[in-house]
Amino acid sequence: MRELQEIVSYGRCEVKELVPHKNKGMEITYIERGSLEWMVDGRTEKIDGGSVFFTLPWQVHGSLIPTNTDNIVWHLLFHLEEDFSTPHKKFQFPASFGFDPVETKILSNTFASSQKHCFQATETMRKLIPDLVCELDNTKNLRKANSISLLRIVLIELKRIIAGEILNPEATGPFGKKAKSLMIELSSNCEQQWTLEQMADLCGIRRTHLNTVFYKLTGHTPMEYLATLRIAKAKTMLKQPENKIIDIAFMCGFGSSQYFSNVFKKALGMSPSEYRSQCTSPTISELRAWAAAGFRSEQEEHHRAKIFRKD
Repeated sequence: MRELQEIVSYGRCEVKELVPHKNKGMEITYIERGSLEWMVDGRTEKIDGGSVFFTLPWQVHGSLIPTNTDNIVWHLLFHLEEDFSTPHKKFQFPASFGFDPVETKILSNTFASSQKHCFQATETMRKLIPDLVCELDNTKNLRKANSISLLRIVLIELKRIIAGEILNPEATGPFGKKAKSLMIELSSNCEQQWTLEQMADLCGIRRTHLNTVFYKLTGHTPMEYLATLRIAKAKTMLKQPENKIIDIAFMCGFGSSQYFSNVFKKALGMSPSEYRSQCTSPTISELRAWAAAGFRSEQEEHHRAKIFRKD
């Protein structure tokens, strides 16, 4: 969108690889689908569908796995006042965003001080970022004004997510509390052969409503949420070479090693054995090279946004 010069790149795309790099600006990504492992400044963060992820200019980030497939993300990269190469506790947003000094301080302090970069996206955020990306492609009148308005709301919503300030009636109401208890139970016992009926009976919510509550809380249905737990457990176990793949399949709730392989490959785009071969811990020299990664140019960003874009 040429009218909004603050925007470096944006789009809906499939991240096929993410070599260590820094961006000239702040990057916000909503993961619609997929299961990824990215690092920020040497710290690993697990990223699943329904998450929102952000980085600041000085933060080196990239993937531990050379090839990422079968994911869909909504990506936005925009300039700050300056492309800082070293950490800053506060920074300025472009004047066109319209934040006053107090608002700027609150936002920048929250983003710069956060030790995490990946968070569960709220229902609002899951809608906001796609809406913003689509508006940036719009050709109608007032698209610039609406794009800035949406971006302002995205930044405020992200701040509230990081600070734990989201007031979600679904989460705090009786159904939300029951659903959260079920999430804890599923996390502790994801290897059990759960059915939707069993889940509904356990928390005392009708099946159809349980689907609705879960989706509003996590962006997943209960069965999809269970699948993400199983895949996450399997990924952890695959990093331990003494665990046989067939044993991992049963210990994570999959009925057979073939079914496990099919589900795993659908989620990550690679078989369990391929994942195991690629997920070795980085060496000291690799970590040093990671820390020394430089800025990706705007030309590179535009090229990547173009070749990975999914319309």
